[in-house]
This record gives sequence, structure tokens and C-alpha cells, in this order.
Amino acid sequence: MEKRWLLFVNLLLLQLFLFLLLAYNYVFTSFRIPVTIVLFAIIAVMISSLWVVREMLRLVERESEAEKVMVRLEEAEKLITTLRSKHHDFVNHLQVILGLIQLKMDNDAADYIKSLSKDLIQIEKLVSLKRPEAAALISSKLASLSYLQASLDINTTLAELSIPPEKLVSILGNLLDNAIYETSFYKDKWIKIRIDQEDEWFIFEITNPGTIAPEIRERIFEPGFTTKGQEGTGMGLFIVKNLVRECGGTISFDSRDDDIMTVFTVRLPKTSMEHGN
Repeated sequence: MEKRWLLFVNLLLLQLFLFLLLAYNYVFTSFRIPVTIVLFAIIAVMISSLWVVREMLRLVERESEAEKVMVRLEEAEKLITTLRSKHHDFVNHLQVILGLIQLKMDNDAADYIKSLSKDLIQIEKLVSLKRPEAAALISSKLASLSYLQASLDINTTLAELSIPPEKLVSILGNLLDNAIYETSFYKDKWIKIRIDQEDEWFIFEITNPGTIAPEIRERIFEPGFTTKGQEGTGMGLFIVKNLVRECGGTISFDSRDDDIMTVFTVRLPKTSMEHGN
């Protein structure tokens, strides 16, 4: 921050020097300076100004990178908090299993262990992601909704995905919020999340119960359009669509009336780690 202000002050001083030089040359005619010296001074000021501007742009870029790192650190802390809570719950699970075994309820203990192992496998898949902001977002949302049956299908680490973390969080967050909201209208409350890769694309697929009425399917990405009444702003999918396009990706949906489910699919381009963030 201090360096930025120093560069800004230097730029002002350079501009002030140019102004005083011209004023001295043209106002005080009795002390007229040769044109070559004036031109040299102007060129020097221009070069100095360009250097200052370049340094300011570098500072802005570094601050942007620092903000991205901070976002990732915050999301990583959320993931660690979630894992700690899972560790605490795991002790309770062991006590339940021990109690079932002591009561000779072997079948119930086996079913409980199968359910628990499935949960642990999902956590392991999330931890394997190289984008902690995505892992933290998904885990924190699912952890706060114990009634929701979530299925995770993760077949990639997202190691080569280089879009900014804040954009990835916004894209996934809005889609997850919409999917979770739709489950409130159905007795069976579930969502499916698939994260995969195919050729040069990373695929994010979120499935929830319910369908989108045919008459509004062409409007769901319009700004301000919502089916949530006063609860919604109508900006979620609009924001997602714009962010996906900015990142060079695509978004589509498939509302299946026969299966009573809706699938949103986002494809984001795979990039080399040499050009990653």
C-alpha cells in the first residue's frame, strides 16, 4: 500500500514538473529555454510516467493474487473445521457401533458401518480436490443439512482448473443453493453432485428432484426472473451464466419430466498448470 502511494505521488510530481517547466518557458519569456531541452524534459516525464503506471499495474495484479490466496485460505479453514466436526462425530459413531455389538444387534451394526463408510468415502473424495474452496463449499453446505441425502461422484482432482476461486465458489454456490431449495418441495430430499473431466473440459453436474415448467425454461437465465417469490432475487442463474461464459465454459440443463429431476451441467475448460492461478 505504501509503495502504491509512493508511485502515485511520484506521478503527480512528474506531472507538476512538466507543468512548471512549460510555465517557466512560456510565461517568463525573458528566460526562454531552448526547444530541445523542453522536448527532452517532456520525453523524460513521459517515460517516467509510463514506468510509474506499469509499477502501479503490477501492484494491482499482486493485490488481486493476494485476494485469491486469502479466499483459498478462508475456504481451507472452513474445510478443516468441517473435518474436525466429522472427527468429533466419529467418536460418537464408534460408541453407537460398540453399543449395537454389545446388544448383539450385529445386522444393525453392519448397516450402520456401511452408512458410515459411505460418508467417509465422500469426505475422502472432497479432500482429494486440489481446489480447497470447492471442497469447503460443498462440505459446509452438506454438513449443515443433515436431512439431505447427498451423493458425490468425484473422478478428478481439478488440478488443472485455473479459474479464480471466487468465480468457482459463486458458480457452484448458486447452483447448490438452487438445488437445495428445490428439495424442500419433495418428501425425498436428495441431490447428486458429479465432478468429472472429459477431454479438455471439467464437468460440474448437479441433480435435484423436480422439473422446470416448459413455459419458463427459456427464461430461467434472465436477470430478475425467479420462481421463489419474495425469497429470490432472480440473479443467481444469471450470474452463473455470465461467470461461466467469462471463463470460456458452457452451462446447460436437462429437466426430465419422466424421472422428475433436473440436471444442471457446467463445463469449464481445462488449462495447463503453467497458466494457472
